[in-house]
Amino acid sequence: MSIGQLIDTAMTEAQKEADKYTFPVFISDEKSKPVLVASSVIISLNNKHYLVTASHVLLEILPTGSPFIIGSQGQYFTIEGEFIYSEHDKNDHFDIAYIELSKEFMEVNKLPSLSQGQLITESYIRPPHIAFIHGYPNSINKQGKALRNTSSFKVRGYAYGGVIKKDFGNWEKFNKLESVHTCMTYGKTSNNQTPKFPQGISGGGLWIIKNSFKPTPIFLESIFIEYYKNDAVTFSTKISKIVSFIAHTKQNA
Repeated sequence: MSIGQLIDTAMTEAQKEADKYTFPVFISDEKSKPVLVASSVIISLNNKHYLVTASHVLLEILPTGSPFIIGSQGQYFTIEGEFIYSEHDKNDHFDIAYIELSKEFMEVNKLPSLSQGQLITESYIRPPHIAFIHGYPNSINKQGKALRNTSSFKVRGYAYGGVIKKDFGNWEKFNKLESVHTCMTYGKTSNNQTPKFPQGISGGGLWIIKNSFKPTPIFLESIFIEYYKNDAVTFSTKISKIVSFIAHTKQNA
């Protein structure tokens, strides 16, 4: 098996795994039909379950008056309760929102949750074998095809394998912090193919494969928040900082 074939096989397996824990986010339009707007990930932390997405996603939904809806296995589920979120404005680049989901809600709706052991909460020196961003971009999930009716849907997840830029040195230009964010390439691939436009991936994960010969389990490194087309880079908020954010806000609630 060539290196290219090995990577393709690993990515195929890893994407199936990411699909389990990544959930498309919908809102209801004026005709009460769901509209795909973003992505989210459900994680386990200290025996509790949290749905995590980008703060700007939540702040775009709130003014519409629509409930926050996720999809799983072709069905819609309304997330009820109050989100905790960072204030996403010109001074906030943390851009994270979360809500705790009850065990009953998880069990009744048969929603899987990423185990705490698959969260990258410590820094690493050696780059992973493979890193990829995963979510539900609008560009491959056209509304007419994705939404069969108001009670079921069909969408496709998308994964883009890039390079985590450990040597990135232009953090100030993008108002980001190396200690908080991860920068990854997002441009033409080695075979000169242009990746899908990532609108809709916000709130999805940046995942890593530690060993290409054993692609699963995969590990969540960060949550995708921003894309800069002209610079061909993306930024994600590190899961280690998100874990700290959850712990801090829960303690002070």
